[in-house]
Amino acid sequence: MGGEDPIAQTVLSSVASPGDAMRSLQEAQEGEVLGNYQLERLLGEGSMGSVFQARHVRLGRQVALKVLRPQHARDVSFVRRFFQEARSVNQINHEHIVEIFDFVEDPRSGHVYCVMELLRGQNLAQVMKEEKLTLMRIQRIGVQVCAALGAAHKVGVVHRDVKPDNLFLMHRGGQADFVKVLDFGVAKILTSEGTGNTLDGTIIGTPTYMAPEQAAGLPVDQRADIYAVGNLLYEMLAGHPPFQAPAFGQLVVQIITQQPPPLPKCLASGEPMPPALAELVLRCLAKEPEDRPQQLEEVTTALLTLGAKAPAPVSGDEEEEIPTRRTWMKPEAWWLRPRLPVLVGSMAMAMLAGALTWSGLERLLRPDEVQASAPVTLTVRTVPEGAKVNRADTGEALGVTPLVRELPRSEASLGLRVELAGYVSLEREVRLDSPTVIDAPLAKAKLTLPAPAPAKAAPRKEVKRDELIDPFAQ
Repeated sequence: MGGEDPIAQTVLSSVASPGDAMRSLQEAQEGEVLGNYQLERLLGEGSMGSVFQARHVRLGRQVALKVLRPQHARDVSFVRRFFQEARSVNQINHEHIVEIFDFVEDPRSGHVYCVMELLRGQNLAQVMKEEKLTLMRIQRIGVQVCAALGAAHKVGVVHRDVKPDNLFLMHRGGQADFVKVLDFGVAKILTSEGTGNTLDGTIIGTPTYMAPEQAAGLPVDQRADIYAVGNLLYEMLAGHPPFQAPAFGQLVVQIITQQPPPLPKCLASGEPMPPALAELVLRCLAKEPEDRPQQLEEVTTALLTLGAKAPAPVSGDEEEEIPTRRTWMKPEAWWLRPRLPVLVGSMAMAMLAGALTWSGLERLLRPDEVQASAPVTLTVRTVPEGAKVNRADTGEALGVTPLVRELPRSEASLGLRVELAGYVSLEREVRLDSPTVIDAPLAKAKLTLPAPAPAKAAPRKEVKRDELIDPFAQ
């Protein structure tokens, strides 16, 4: 999907000459052959179309086909939007975004469809119905979603429909909960060439997960996706979205005018709610875009620095209240509360000793709970992202950056090798006796040209002593 955009060269034939595409069409059915693909199984349906598991009739390769509904295949605006989804994904080209191989308009059948990679797993909505997400899983999922949307924002694409149904979890390279972001069908292009794709004043997206400005039909930018990330984190932590109403109008009023309810003191998994995480979520859900984090990198950093474990719960009168949007305090103010003098004194001593790390604080607060056998979290971040992280001793693949992975606690050093095509490889030594974060900016590899081969001397013609010499001979 690198290099020149092949999808961008596709001609919208139905727009130029509708012809056969305007005739009466039937819904695509299992067993039908579209182009080179036979539809094997219906995977899901939406308002715009259906997604099938399909197989290439000659190569046997399985893919997913997203087919527009007949009424939309005849609609120029829908075809353009559908084409824009393929174009947007092609421009982003990120490992955490579903890959689209081709965009096809068949003038004979009138069908319009995208050919995508076939994913094995479940969407996040299904997972949340069946399982109680731990804090570690919520962090891991959140970081990957931020990485995918951040890559989209860098090329001027805003998703505008981030929700659990559009986040797919799968296993890849030994990594559980590998996230794929789906459905850029309502994405907005912020570049000059794409500003006319959506009219301001048009409400597009899923109502429950809209930002206030989006619900009001106002112009949106990447901060609408940051609001959606806050919405997503809230639902993973609380088990439900911040705003719910039986009618669309009531829901829009809540989103635009009401503050989100306070988060619960405990997750569904039973873990205590980290106050810093609650503050982050409510900042993302701010009504005004300028009150939210302005870049997803800020959200990612906050998620990664929460630590491997949540703070220990307190009881009785010292129980901490999870802050609301209007009462949340800055992190430094939280540590200076007069009701925590012992903790503040201990932290000051730790700072003087130069040992104020999350694991050090954890040992200070809960010395009996820190087990030598407990796993620790290894976080590896690179610029650019997408680098492979392998163990230097065994070559075992640990995953790709941004990498967040639990490993067995160990006092011994572990060698890591970070590799990305076109960049100089790095090797780092880490100790896994506490949560570890590695930031590794990668330098581009210099292109070395092979030395030119020495010119071979022309073979010397042997001349016999008495032979005539032709001065014009070659």
